[in-house]
Amino acid sequence: RKTSTADDRRILYNNKEKSPNTCPTDQKRSEESCVDLSMTTVRRRVHEQNCRGNIARCKSLVSSKNRMVRLQFAKKYLNEQPQFWKKVLWTVETKIIFY
Repeated sequence: RKTSTADDRRILYNNKEKSPNTCPTDQKRSEESCVDLSMTTVRRRVHEQNCRGNIARCKSLVSSKNRMVRLQFAKKYLNEQPQFWKKVLWTVETKIIFY
């Protein structure tokens, strides 16, 4: 085993506190401290502590299917007269999040 308990704690601390992608960073720091660590070793030590490097996936706010349905609805009612829209009951039920 190339790392000591203190090295394992430092790797885990850097993984949790500093940045989500610490393997290259830890490898560079290990060169400074005269401990020869490969990226695989750092990754193994992090995985031993059940810390996985998952990154949340960004998904579109409107699915492609829903986008098509909304577009069809908009095209259908595009040329309606103002009297038609006065009869429509407008409610706010949609939660919109701006990023």
